[in-house]
Amino acid sequence: HEMKLMARLQQGLEAIKGVHICGTKNLQRRVATLSVTVDNFDPSDVGTMLDVEYGVQTRTGLQCAPLIHEHMGTTPRGTVRFSIGPMNTEEHVETAIRAMAEIASDRN
Repeated sequence: HEMKLMARLQQGLEAIKGVHICGTKNLQRRVATLSVTVDNFDPSDVGTMLDVEYGVQTRTGLQCAPLIHEHMGTTPRGTVRFSIGPMNTEEHVETAIRAMAEIASDRN
């Protein structure tokens, strides 16, 4: 269930201009979390907009892993991380994709 939703989230976010997925896109080598950056936005601003305007909760910043962010080139600001759990639904994922598309379109 979680990986099916992750596949849809990844597919949807990949299609949005200005949104960049961090890490592997191979779902066989991924867990149900996905970190992204958005051109011309600070991750904390994206996280706040997702929460306040769309009701989508994420984790932003370095997520207690500054060394991996150095490796990925996402320091000092970090990323926006989506995590999917057993209680998430297809509607949750579609809401997140729509929200990210609207946010990214504001500056691209």
